[in-house]
This record gives sequence, structure tokens and C-alpha cells, in this order.
Amino acid sequence: MNPYQNNKGKDQPDPFCRRKFFQKSLLSAAGIALLPVSGFSSILKASVPGKSKEEIFNQLDELVDKYFPIFGTCSQTSFYALNEVFDLKSENIVKALAPFPGIAARGETCGSVTGSLLAIALIYEDNDIFNEKKKLSMNPSVAFCTQFENEFCSTRCRNVIEHVSKKKYDITKPEDYKKPEEDGAFEHCPYVIKQAVHYAAELILEKS
Repeated sequence: MNPYQNNKGKDQPDPFCRRKFFQKSLLSAAGIALLPVSGFSSILKASVPGKSKEEIFNQLDELVDKYFPIFGTCSQTSFYALNEVFDLKSENIVKALAPFPGIAARGETCGSVTGSLLAIALIYEDNDIFNEKKKLSMNPSVAFCTQFENEFCSTRCRNVIEHVSKKKYDITKPEDYKKPEEDGAFEHCPYVIKQAVHYAAELILEKS
């Protein structure tokens, strides 16, 4: 359940989300098709045999609840959950994601976005790293960010915190996180991570 859902009427437009219409219009005008790119799917069939989407979501939720208290970051938690469920065999990336929450804790890109996009890219991109012009993960990544913004109205950490806590914080450096932490704003983070990995999982599953 969305922990802040009761704070706003279901039929009322969210004042934080004025960009939704413009995002969709711009994407259509630019001719960006938010469709999955065809490619390899053997890793998915091997890692999630016989599981429904709901079962995968439940497994992701359990992993988020388990590892967020351990890592304490959205970036590591989101990627580790997707890495384990889809058997990406990329545990070392979890260590590399340590400075990514809010991009070095400056209130910038949410860690659940960066962690999820890394997982999406590992699935969609060609194994030939020098064949980068194809950018096979671009369309699903745009789709992910659009869906995340439609839910949280931004991919920026400080704005996501404001959206879920209904309180604005001036976050531009690591020490600025102390106040929202004291206010309990980070209690919403597991929900944000769960939604992010659900969006990423749907895109990953579409590869099969």
C-alpha cells in the first residue's frame, strides 16, 4: 500500500505532477516509442522459471525490506534486489553504487532510479560494449523514468522526498539529509524503491 496515498484524494490532481502531460506530449512529438527492444531472454527464463509477475514483485518487496536496513541506500538496495531476482551476477556493482543515493547525497537523482537503470541496461544492452551506438536500453530507460516521474513527479531525490513526505527540505549537500532523517521522511524510501524495482522488473520481463 502507498503510505502517503491517504494524504491526497484519489480523484484530485497532484499539484506536484504538472509535468505529466508535457512529458507525454514531448515524447510523442519527438517520436520516442516507449517499447521494449527485442534481444536475449535466456537469462530471464533461467532466473524466474514459472514465477508470475505478482510472485516476482513479492520477492522484490521482501528483498527491499531485508536489505534497505543493511545498505541504507536506495541505489544499492534497488539494484541488489533486481540482481538477485533476475540473477544478473553483478554483485560488484552493488559496491560501486555506494555513492549514488542522491548522487553523492546532494539531493540529485534518486538512488532507486540509478540502481534500476543499471539493471535495465545489463539486460538490454549488447554484450559487445563497443557497439554502444545502438543504445538498446534507451527506450526502456525513458519508459522507466517516465513511469517513475508519473508516480513521484521527479527523478530527483529532494523532490521525491518532498512528494512522499509532503514537506520541503533544502538538500544540496550530505549534511542536509540529517533533518529529513530526524523527521522520519526516509521511512517512505522502501516504498519508493519497491515501486521503482517493480517498474524495472516489468521492463525486464518484457524482454522475454
